Amino acid sequence: MIQPLTIHSIRDNPMNTQQLKSYVANHWPPVSNVFSDTIDQCFATENALPQCYYIMDNEQIIGFYQLLEKELIERTDLSPWISCVFIDENRRGERLIEQLLLHGRITAGNLGFDKVYLTTDHIHLYEKFGFREIGIDRFVWGRPTKIYEHHTIKSSIFK
Repeated sequence: MIQPLTIHSIRDNPMNTQQLKSYVANHWPPVSNVFSDTIDQCFATENALPQCYYIMDNEQIIGFYQLLEKELIERTDLSPWISCVFIDENRRGERLIEQLLLHGRITAGNLGFDKVYLTTDHIHLYEKFGFREIGIDRFVWGRPTKIYEHHTIKSSIFK
């Protein structure tokens, strides 16, 4: 069994802000500006959301995700959103995405939410982790996307 790695909150580790922004810019440039703005919002608000998390191995970031109040889609009645889920290409297949998704479900549950949502173009990825497709929508720039939901988990693991 693979040993779980620690998932860190950028709010709790502001000294890693530039490292996380650089990592996202180098590994997933299309989301870099939006992700970077959300990191800044984490520090600019006392609200529970947004939150940014990253996973490290040997002091190196190898993945990340955000927990957002709103996603950049036309539909605005659902919340919260697990967004920008990413694992290093050379670390895929280690079930690290499962750790990030579980963390997001627990974090959202501890914030009082019953469900959590995500958007994706991937087929048969999130279903493996219990997410269920509930519809199709469009990003604000017009590209279609699937919407998935899952129940949250209330737990003391990440408090």
